[in-house]
Amino acid sequence: MRLVTLVLAAILVVLPQTVSAETKALIIASNYEIADNPAIELANPLADAILLEAALRRTSVNDVTVLREPTAEDWEAGLEAFVAGLEPDDIALFYYAGHGFQVGGVNYFLTADGESLISLDLIMQRLTSAARGAVVIVDACRSNPFAMADDMEEFRAVEVTGSTRQLVALSVDDLADAASGLAQLGNLRGLSAVVLFSTEPGNVAEDGDTPGLGSPFARAFSEQITRRQSLDEAMRRTAVEVNMATDGRQSPWRQGDLPFNVFIAGMRALPIP
Repeated sequence: MRLVTLVLAAILVVLPQTVSAETKALIIASNYEIADNPAIELANPLADAILLEAALRRTSVNDVTVLREPTAEDWEAGLEAFVAGLEPDDIALFYYAGHGFQVGGVNYFLTADGESLISLDLIMQRLTSAARGAVVIVDACRSNPFAMADDMEEFRAVEVTGSTRQLVALSVDDLADAASGLAQLGNLRGLSAVVLFSTEPGNVAEDGDTPGLGSPFARAFSEQITRRQSLDEAMRRTAVEVNMATDGRQSPWRQGDLPFNVFIAGMRALPIP
């Protein structure tokens, strides 16, 4: 009996740590239908949000919040409420679909009215300070609508910081000259968060052959997240599926890590050797 007990103890020691804490999700998406600027409108983000919301509701995630076409004020209120609802042992799952830009190596998301920018770094800070771990899915690596911005002189870039809105030193020219895609996060330290971008740094994600029905990335990730597998497996298989669907033009890319396994749809019934 003592030998059996020792063997069981040894097995428990070598098994990877898993997380059974609650996963809470915040989904934000903008097609920019409320912006007075047809040049920045997108076809897929709201459809992407619908796909992911439906997928998560088929998993163990019971707390799912969706913000559609949020202005800067909606972003601030929604993010504040989401963070306030997180417990220290929770996993925060954040998904964003819409326009994103990198300026000077810093990533920003564009609000639905086309007037404000939200810092991804700020979002990361809030999530990691309130939850045990953060899973951030960024489907914002799209083409730059401001590349030809000669007739958009009235655009103003505003960054939401905490509970205040302040002007920052970003102009239309800054956005027009922004590099393609998004940049890797320079301040992601430790094992507090994992980020999955819809494509690699500097590349642009595709809308696929059916705009308005979801992007290749959103369709693949929404399918994988409902399977009984670890988050690592879901991300890896999403990357492979998207790469194949785009003939190698797009490869989802991850950064960061967590010190434990996360199972959104539950663990497998049988372990894989």
